[in-house]
Amino acid sequence: MRQDFTADWAFATHGAIEQLVRNNFPQDLRSWPLLQTFDFEAYSLPENYMVLILKDKLSGIVTGPGNWTDFPYTDIPTLPPRASDIELWQFYLRKKFALREEDFPFLIPVRDCGKSDPKQDFKLFSAEEQLFWHKQISYVISRYKVHRESMMKPAPIQHTSITYNLTGTGARINVNSTDHSVNNISNEISNVFAQVRDAVAQIPDDSAKEEIQQIVNKMEHAHGSNDFLQKYQAFVTAAADHITILGPVIPALSALLG
Repeated sequence: MRQDFTADWAFATHGAIEQLVRNNFPQDLRSWPLLQTFDFEAYSLPENYMVLILKDKLSGIVTGPGNWTDFPYTDIPTLPPRASDIELWQFYLRKKFALREEDFPFLIPVRDCGKSDPKQDFKLFSAEEQLFWHKQISYVISRYKVHRESMMKPAPIQHTSITYNLTGTGARINVNSTDHSVNNISNEISNVFAQVRDAVAQIPDDSAKEEIQQIVNKMEHAHGSNDFLQKYQAFVTAAADHITILGPVIPALSALLG
């Protein structure tokens, strides 16, 4: 492996993140993690893979190793990874290294073109490795966008605490008033999924559109059950390749997690 391979890929990955944010979320460009400056870590894995971790910081020069160190854990997911393993790897790496939402981990094939040029390294990736890379970087962007939107929601207004024990969906209590309200919970949920389906319909790739429509159907069916989070995560993973189209509806779906 050439000297400074890890640094080459740290800066290349940073550049790819900046370009995606610039193209899809230009309003967030000045506040997106890593784009001011960052530190990085690199670890070697079997099967000629590397774990690269970019850590956001507010100021200072970029620091990190020119070469990797051995990965400190043995209980790794299966290698080589598949595109369907991206969420598993993200969860695993974030947990093992106690990463913040502003820190981004990546799994990168080690392909050395012999000169300091990650673009030429990338050309040595197999088709499956290139697909994994594109889906991985789209996933981390969409994942952080969901987190960012959730953090920007206004804090709930705190009122004096009065406890009423109610049962049943949409149950209500009236104090010195007559109840003329209508349960809108089901309608609101239906509207959210209608918006999601409208967005999915705009995907130009018919095969991807059909696949994501099926995921949406399963997600809606699972709403209110313990399976909803898993179906939601499957949607976010699939949406990563179509973040410009599907990104705007993800915050509404994330609100259903509460």
